[in-house]
Amino acid sequence: MAGHTYTYLFCDLRTDAVLAELPLRDVRFSTELNGIGTLSATVPYTDDTIPLDPDTATRPARTAVWVDRDGVIVWGGIVWTRELVEGGKAIQAAEFMSYYQRRTVRTTLSTDQSLITNPAYVPDGQWLYADQRYMVWSLLRYAAVQPYGDIGVGISNLAGEPATGIYRVATYFGYERPVIYDAIAALATADDGFDFGVECYWTQPANNNPPARVKRARVWYPRRGRQSAAESGLVFSSGGPEPSILDYDWPENGVEVATDVTALGAGTGEARLNSSAQASDMLTAGYPLLERVTTYSDVLDQTRLDGTARADLAAATQADTQPTFQVVADADPVYGSYQVGDVALVVIAPDERMPTGRRSELRILSIETTVTESGGERITLKCGAV
Repeated sequence: MAGHTYTYLFCDLRTDAVLAELPLRDVRFSTELNGIGTLSATVPYTDDTIPLDPDTATRPARTAVWVDRDGVIVWGGIVWTRELVEGGKAIQAAEFMSYYQRRTVRTTLSTDQSLITNPAYVPDGQWLYADQRYMVWSLLRYAAVQPYGDIGVGISNLAGEPATGIYRVATYFGYERPVIYDAIAALATADDGFDFGVECYWTQPANNNPPARVKRARVWYPRRGRQSAAESGLVFSSGGPEPSILDYDWPENGVEVATDVTALGAGTGEARLNSSAQASDMLTAGYPLLERVTTYSDVLDQTRLDGTARADLAAATQADTQPTFQVVADADPVYGSYQVGDVALVVIAPDERMPTGRRSELRILSIETTVTESGGERITLKCGAV
């Protein structure tokens, strides 16, 4: 199979002005569901690349890198580290959502007007929208309106999308400097939460305007992707004349499993908020009591803490299964036809490791791509329970 054409554009983080198009080697990048994917690569310093000023184009915390595959943007993020290696410099980047790991709330924002002095909605005031989608918009909008705080992540789409109907009670005290990414992640993992991320793509050319790069925040409710194999049509198989699975690993780890979760909220001593959730179905089926305690010191609302405990329990009861699969990029289903969040049917033909084979519907949690110098690809999928 012929290799694919990869193009790597390095841009100013705040303006998105193109600084250089540079070749890369040893490229590996990933996309994570409700997480932050990474990219690692080496910029070769040669007679061809040095005139392009790769030092300026890859400056950490100042530049962005976009990965284009055959005319489709498949990854975008921020260059965070750089180090000398033989023949060039190695860079490490992380998806654009990583920016919000370095942004904090400096003025108290709340859904409770009794805790704020300016009752106007964010960004004009301190009042948060209660619907969880619009609360994410509020946090990202707050970040963008601070001086020098806008890196061009689009959020207007969030305000224009329907409410989720899930209303949260939340307060972010400015004196605690809560991290914006952590606040969003906590909302996402709560009971009846959502999936989130930053999408990257080209616009369609129109009115003699060339395509433009876009990065925009998304909130998917209730979940991202196609939620059954019947809906997605995705089947990965290790058997047959044209298998799509080259290799697999199916570890099972009970260390992280819990059948009882207690979430601790704000307060001290006997007055501290707490909420417990128990997997009665697993206990009835024969599992022992396996306890876990999680801490959310900033949660003041009992209802929110109850939801968080239930969400933590749901995650803990599925923690034992996260298989990985190395799949062929150009075999059906082809790379680009699936995304994180999709559910696929995985069929393992009987072999020495699984004498009876295995057939499961699994959700794609991450996609890692390794690009060879000829444009070939190795794809690794990490999956989890549906």
